[in-house]
Amino acid sequence: MGTSLKIWLQTLAAGAVGGFASAGLSILAMPDTFNFTPAGWTNILKSLAIGVLVPVLTFLKQSPLPTSTQTTIATVTATKTVTNDEPTEE
Repeated sequence: MGTSLKIWLQTLAAGAVGGFASAGLSILAMPDTFNFTPAGWTNILKSLAIGVLVPVLTFLKQSPLPTSTQTTIATVTATKTVTNDEPTEE
């Protein structure tokens, strides 16, 4: 895995964790809405999903998946031909 892809994935995960934490705080702030009843669980899951999706989708909009870059090294072979055109003395 390339360095740019690794950094991109780490940033994406950080956005998801931050959104999850923000949603978790809103759940703690309103215990009447977010409780352990069936309706409360639905509200908890919706809040967590929105909390994670918003920063992740925003990040994807601003920083799309990096392209893989491959470095090609060209091999060059140089040939030098030397001729001796000087007359020889006898």
